[in-house]
Amino acid sequence: MRIVFIVIGNSRRSNYLNGYNLRYGKGGGSGTDTSCILVAEYLAKQGHEVVFAVDKMESQLLETFNKIGYKYIPGEEFYGVKYTNKEFDGIDNKEFDILISMLWFQDYDTLPITVTKALIYWSHMQWVYGIDHMLNYVNKHNLALGLVHISNWEESMNGGIFNHIKNKHSNSKKTLIPNPIFDEIINEVRALNIPKKPGKFVFHASWPRGGNVAIETVRQLDILNKELHAFDYLMVIHDHQDPFFVKHGGTDKKTLFTHIAESEYFVYPLYTPYEDVHKDTFSCVVAEAVALGAIPITYPLGALPEVFNDHCFWIDPPEGADLNKMQTESLSKDLEGIFKNNVPNIIKAVKHLEEHPEIKADFRAKGPQYVLDNFNANKVGKMWIDFINELV
Repeated sequence: MRIVFIVIGNSRRSNYLNGYNLRYGKGGGSGTDTSCILVAEYLAKQGHEVVFAVDKMESQLLETFNKIGYKYIPGEEFYGVKYTNKEFDGIDNKEFDILISMLWFQDYDTLPITVTKALIYWSHMQWVYGIDHMLNYVNKHNLALGLVHISNWEESMNGGIFNHIKNKHSNSKKTLIPNPIFDEIINEVRALNIPKKPGKFVFHASWPRGGNVAIETVRQLDILNKELHAFDYLMVIHDHQDPFFVKHGGTDKKTLFTHIAESEYFVYPLYTPYEDVHKDTFSCVVAEAVALGAIPITYPLGALPEVFNDHCFWIDPPEGADLNKMQTESLSKDLEGIFKNNVPNIIKAVKHLEEHPEIKADFRAKGPQYVLDNFNANKVGKMWIDFINELV
């Protein structure tokens, strides 16, 4: 079959998005970017013809890329997948059996392609965009409609969506498939046996998901030779002058994973500049940290307790926070900044781990295999194959 992915929200990356740049070519990517590329590559390995359409890079970045020699050829193939833009430049055959979309994309009728069998919406967020646009498209073209959830918590936030879809379009199915992680590169890095560097912290999520709180935590920590290395695929890390702070921006998985493998902790405070508390629907960044032995220090919110259970070290919530109530909300505002100001409890968590090396050792003994067993690309890819075969 011919399968096309429409993956948006990536117009600002540190290199053109493709399977090679994400692995080794200084190309940062979100969890959505990464998961989609891994599934696309798996489908290609099974003999399907796969095209991956992304946003065009912002004009300012294009100027920078031209100066440093980064090149983009629409239709170029990496690891069996052809990469293009939403205009489908470089793709001659624009007829596909299956379209896989996600996030806030809803402009189906503007795509210069024909889809003949199915539309699959991959629900990465705790709200689904453009339901009526999807329904209109599948009804107009007589397509099956699939809905892929990535965690029970994410599905619970979108609880009534599928019933609405089924009522409007009987040829619809849903499933739950976790996100895959780059087990291939994780194993490459683990084989290097990189020793942990005492006092090294990493923050490799999008910076607005708690980066400023993480840096304040490390600033106040009384630890010798402390370091905080920050990576952000959006490249919006704020400048800080602290001597312990190292700003990397977006980079490839091999470089990133090497730093994570050397780090002791991933402090993930979840407080955003928009005065709300971020909640992951899966969290590839936590999976990567667990797999490489950088203990995630965070809150049991969103899908994290479901997906990672006892492989994270949970921060005591700030006074006045009702985590049970927050778990029932797709969005939780924190106008008073109690999560922003909960640095003492984050420090308490770090100190507890520092004082109990046996706990740290236990995390690092059990966590990597848990992630590699459950979220490797082959296991997750087969789940996608099974769902596609059921749908069409």
